[in-house]
Amino acid sequence: MGTRVFHSHRVTVLGDASRFAMTLDAAALGPLTVGWLTYDTEVRIASAHDGHYQVNVPTTGTLAATSAGQEAVAGPGSAVVHVPDRAAVFTGWATSAPVLALRIAQPALEHAMEQLLDRPLRRRIDLDLGMDVSTGRGRQWLALVRSMASDLADENSLVRQPMVAAPFAHSVMTGLLLTAVHEYRDELAAPVAAAGSSVVRRGRDYIEANADQPLTVADIARACGVGVRGLQHGFQRAMDISPTEYLHHVRLRYAHRDLVVADPATTTVEAIAHHWGFTHRGRFAARYRERYGVQPAETLRRRP
Repeated sequence: MGTRVFHSHRVTVLGDASRFAMTLDAAALGPLTVGWLTYDTEVRIASAHDGHYQVNVPTTGTLAATSAGQEAVAGPGSAVVHVPDRAAVFTGWATSAPVLALRIAQPALEHAMEQLLDRPLRRRIDLDLGMDVSTGRGRQWLALVRSMASDLADENSLVRQPMVAAPFAHSVMTGLLLTAVHEYRDELAAPVAAAGSSVVRRGRDYIEANADQPLTVADIARACGVGVRGLQHGFQRAMDISPTEYLHHVRLRYAHRDLVVADPATTTVEAIAHHWGFTHRGRFAARYRERYGVQPAETLRRRP
């Protein structure tokens, strides 16, 4: 089962073999597979992670990993990161507790990096074996992955809907690239030229015309013929807002339009919010009230 869901691997029982059991709760979201993996006794796992990157984060206890001469020990505030097709061994579950496991298809992560760099990659992304997820970007990234792992247990979860899934998966991959240590890190941190006002206008027009699609910032940048970071800086300079934030504003406006004309006998605020990619009803209501001065339910009841 572990091989089918994650990678081909070999498990060696180090602890009490009479207690051996494995529990796996996982689901796929496009190029990502995320879930919770538990062994009931200490084990050693050997794998080559064929064609995928793998990030493992213990909830308690530790994972000790070795790969290509590197060694790392991960605990609840750190992770071990494995790169494709490189032999790795890790030992853990001396304390039986879930490990948050994330698998990312190699082509998808490399494509996300090319979008950030706005150029083709010359070689594979060689992520360091250890990664801090206790502070700053790492902590934010882990919270994002945890929310996905929790929601995917529900087959009707909104994160499975295309409007939500594509941007979510893109955010997870981009967040990993901006958090982990790798050879492209300095290049990602270097300043880039901001897109000009004409490009920003094209970006706005594209968002307006495609707000009902599962857009990512990379989709918008590609449509404008610029790199992701250049587009982000251009929007920030011209509008003091990111492309993603502008997309949310546009979708909020369209949700308001639909609430104004909808029949409360045949639809709900939640259905309209979900249609426009707002997955959290409370946050949608707060944002709507801030923009329009009333609760969305009040607008729905006030049919013309």
